[in-house]
Amino acid sequence: MVEDSQLRPEDGVPGALRQDARRNRLSVLRAAREVFRDRGLEATVRNVARRAGVSAATVHRRFPGRDALVEDLAGHAAGELTEHFAELSRTLPADLALERGLRRVAAEAVSSRVCGPDHRERFPERARALDAHLHRELHRLLVRAREGGHVAAEITEQDLRLATSAVTAAVAAEPDPERAGRTAQRLVTHFLRSFRSTG
Repeated sequence: MVEDSQLRPEDGVPGALRQDARRNRLSVLRAAREVFRDRGLEATVRNVARRAGVSAATVHRRFPGRDALVEDLAGHAAGELTEHFAELSRTLPADLALERGLRRVAAEAVSSRVCGPDHRERFPERARALDAHLHRELHRLLVRAREGGHVAAEITEQDLRLATSAVTAAVAAEPDPERAGRTAQRLVTHFLRSFRSTG
């Protein structure tokens, strides 16, 4: 969900217009995600505007430039993952919530394969912050699974980092996206098995 504090000043108008501005902004962010994932971060604001069905001027009113759009998109994606993990924790048994969380991360690694390395290189501080945020959320799922006896007591956040790093490396090494997806999910299965409590 996009918080009101994240809206641009021009979005801060009452009634239907404010809702339209919010919808337009989300539409631009969704289009940007698709375009950057297809073309990488060198895609232009005009490419994003075309995909969103709005003018480039409309995009520029909300985002001063491509870098600002990338920054907002990264924050929005992090918020979506946080909500997803919270929903998993509320609705699923602890072991299944951890599995679904790791599988979502693996799927994201595949879908962002084109722009991910460029993002880490061009925005290193932001990338590190997002990585830390992701692992905090995953760690919450791990702790719940560990406390429920589904995961061995010695499994730590470092083990989660090893799992996500292995998935990222495997995805980067496999040029075919379908094979990359299958490989990523097999790795998740492997790590989940190694995490299980034998007690």
